[in-house]
Amino acid sequence: MSTSRHSLFKPLIISLLAALAMMAVWFTLSAGADDALCWFALVAAADIALLERWMRSRDQRSPAWIAPVLTFLCCLASLWLITALNVSFATGFGLHTSAGGMGFGLFGNLLAMRLQPLDWSLLAASPVLALVLAKTGISGRRQSP
Repeated sequence: MSTSRHSLFKPLIISLLAALAMMAVWFTLSAGADDALCWFALVAAADIALLERWMRSRDQRSPAWIAPVLTFLCCLASLWLITALNVSFATGFGLHTSAGGMGFGLFGNLLAMRLQPLDWSLLAASPVLALVLAKTGISGRRQSP
């Protein structure tokens, strides 16, 4: 494996695992609260970015896109599962059937009906927060002038 591929592999896998864990927690909390809990997008962004940052070595640099892109995908997938759960409750179909059969049009319409402007703001801020917290491309050490 080349050095550039290896330097991409570790932060990508760490961030992906963090995103999957955040999706599971977000989905579980949302199912229990019967709400989308869009504020959790900020928690997911912080977790993904900080875990990736803490796990990289001092001299390692990560591509700038990893934390914000995986945060965005985490938010999208979590909202997809939360919406599919609501569809399955409403229709009586199973979660797997609802998640697989729900198209982007229905998903977008259901989100537009359910989410408030504050929810959209929190979702939009989460990739930005991930980018800021990860300080991607910069080593964790302070550099002297």
